[in-house]
Amino acid sequence: MSLPDAIKNLRDVVKTLSTAKFDPKLDALKKFVKSITITKAVTPTGDVLAELLAKFLRGDENFSRRELRNLPFIIYATEITVDDAAKILRRLNFFHAGQLRSLVTVYLLNYDGSAKTELIRRQMNLIPSDMSGNSLTLRKIFAAREYLFGNERFANMSKLFARTLSVDGTLETLGLSNFFKTSQFVHVALKNFFRTNAELPARIEILQRLDEDFFAYEDIFPIAASTLIKVVDVSGTVAMRDICLDVFYQRLSDPRFGGRRFRWNDVDPNSREIFCRWLCAKDLEVFFKLVAETSDDKHWRYREKFWCAYLPRISNTWIFFGKKARLEAAKLSNLNHGSLTGEAGNQSVLVFRIGRHIFSEWSNVGKVRVHGDNQQYLFGLYEVDGDFIRKNFVMERAHSSPQTYFWQRQVRDWIERNR
Repeated sequence: MSLPDAIKNLRDVVKTLSTAKFDPKLDALKKFVKSITITKAVTPTGDVLAELLAKFLRGDENFSRRELRNLPFIIYATEITVDDAAKILRRLNFFHAGQLRSLVTVYLLNYDGSAKTELIRRQMNLIPSDMSGNSLTLRKIFAAREYLFGNERFANMSKLFARTLSVDGTLETLGLSNFFKTSQFVHVALKNFFRTNAELPARIEILQRLDEDFFAYEDIFPIAASTLIKVVDVSGTVAMRDICLDVFYQRLSDPRFGGRRFRWNDVDPNSREIFCRWLCAKDLEVFFKLVAETSDDKHWRYREKFWCAYLPRISNTWIFFGKKARLEAAKLSNLNHGSLTGEAGNQSVLVFRIGRHIFSEWSNVGKVRVHGDNQQYLFGLYEVDGDFIRKNFVMERAHSSPQTYFWQRQVRDWIERNR
């Protein structure tokens, strides 16, 4: 019996004991047994595989037991053809737990759409469950073979992800260690999961779990963003939108500007457009919340209502915060913003684009101003002086008589005339 299976048996024995009838120190034993995990599959070193590959290619068929156990690990070498892979499979003894375990490991780690992968998958489906012998791990794997080797394996994996709500729980159900969370098979399965019509709350929960271990699942996030953003925009809750906004902004950055926007290159363009709209809406929300808390403008709601009506046409937003305002904004949003200098600490200015024109709104009354397209560089700018924004404009209007829609009508007419 292998060490992993011996540990598994020990765990099962401890679980059957009632601590109420035995010494309390038994709890410590249970904790100790639970802490023992085989977190890494036994994989041969590169030098060992290089020697084994050379031996196989020479046609030498006199392999030791250890070499036979390691043979599956050369299947995906570029020098190995599909016929060679079939030959390797014929040499393996599937009653030997070590050789069978190696083949399972190779399949999961290297899973792709190649003929080699399909060859192994079909072979796995021909192996009777009792061939795994006394290995509890292998028996568990082959008892759930429809999830790993079946024709509907990814549909079944998606259902399992939705049921366990975690990669760790899914692997445990299949008899696999967390070593396989970075395997190609698990990553392909996760990408398929996010493309399915699985319940939206389940997909959001899995996204949050992956976010906790981002560097292990970095390649999943563009796929998750491509599918989730569109679905959440149509049928998700505000809470779901905020989760997506926070996760994808932190992991993929701002798709509109900045040095890391290339991370969105693999995201569906429609999802990227929706996400940009979410960012604009969030900036307006944060800006006017600060206006409500810090501004002397008693009629700020008219400004909020007017500009929010233009949200479908607003393509870019950026906020410059004074020192005090920045501290308040950090409580409302994790988005990046710029610094406003030369102004009172509670002052802020919202810069946004409608069509080919750039607009600015100040938190403490001020005027609405329109700036030329040559000031596009304001978006994403780390710092700006307030006077620069005030002096460089092509049109400005005071917020006069908002109750009678006076300034709003003037600005609306100007926008329509200058589309």
